[in-house]
Amino acid sequence: MFRKISFAAVCVVLMASPAFAKKPIEKVVVADTAPKFEILVEKIRSQMVDGGRYEFISGRDRDAVDLSFQKMSAMLTSSGSVEAMSEQDKDRLFNEQEKVNGLLAKNSDDRLVCQDVAPVGSHLPVRTCKTYRQIAKDRSDSRRDMQNMTNGRIGSGPGN
Repeated sequence: MFRKISFAAVCVVLMASPAFAKKPIEKVVVADTAPKFEILVEKIRSQMVDGGRYEFISGRDRDAVDLSFQKMSAMLTSSGSVEAMSEQDKDRLFNEQEKVNGLLAKNSDDRLVCQDVAPVGSHLPVRTCKTYRQIAKDRSDSRRDMQNMTNGRIGSGPGN
């Protein structure tokens, strides 16, 4: 009897697992030749400015991305293309690409961030999800409001 129940439980878990699969990470950096790679690098760097997709990237992550770009560019320039590389160099190039793709995905403004928070007066958490851009905007708005309150611009009218 126990074997039938455990087999059924395993089947349910295996069938349900695709429902919990995460969205695959978008591969922004895919290098195959040096000229194509340079165009891609410029496009990504142009998105690291204010208002760009990766505007919230930290200085540390930006430095890591730039270093990886330099390494990949050197590898592609010396060999001409991925097909001409040795297997060891292909592995190094792939690892650098994965590092950059991970950093860019982590710092993308459209990355969805979810939290389970219990509302005031309740013990039942509610899941709220916002994009990283919305979180940064909310944070900026809160700081601006706090600065305005500190300077006496809010709440100093008649009746206060």
